[in-house]
Amino acid sequence: MKTTTLAIRWLLAALCTALAVWVSVSVFMAFRATPDQISLVPVDKHAAELLDFAKQNNERLFQLVVLLLGGLWTLAIVDRDHRINFKDIPEIIMFVVATSMLIAFLYFFQHYNTIVEETYWDIGVLQGREVDFLHSPYIDLHHRALLRCFYAGLFISALMALSVCRLRQHDAQ
Repeated sequence: MKTTTLAIRWLLAALCTALAVWVSVSVFMAFRATPDQISLVPVDKHAAELLDFAKQNNERLFQLVVLLLGGLWTLAIVDRDHRINFKDIPEIIMFVVATSMLIAFLYFFQHYNTIVEETYWDIGVLQGREVDFLHSPYIDLHHRALLRCFYAGLFISALMALSVCRLRQHDAQ
């Protein structure tokens, strides 16, 4: 039983690493292929509502990432019952990969907000035109990157919690 759960823990660590590499490569390739282009459309009364909705959605994701990071660090570092040790190499790998994905989300979140702010500031001088958030390749690229990092970090965090709380306990027995 001990070797089986150890093998599963290593398999989960490999899966998490492969997922993080895939997300990183796909984001990198998307940045290389996407033009720095922001589309403009005529002024629409619903554009402000769309921007407000997108901003609220991203704020909720930010709050979830802060909670996830806090829970992840609490589980792996603070909690005495489940704290990972130096011998728990698969869990250390998953912890580092999950934390990296969630920090990448925070980076893209900040970058996305900066782009939106600067775009609105720059576009403010044009009369009768506003940013098309639904069809602007450059803005959409950053939004997709932060979503990929969020979901990858969420999934990897869940697998790490499973491994720390369930599988590792079987190895200890």
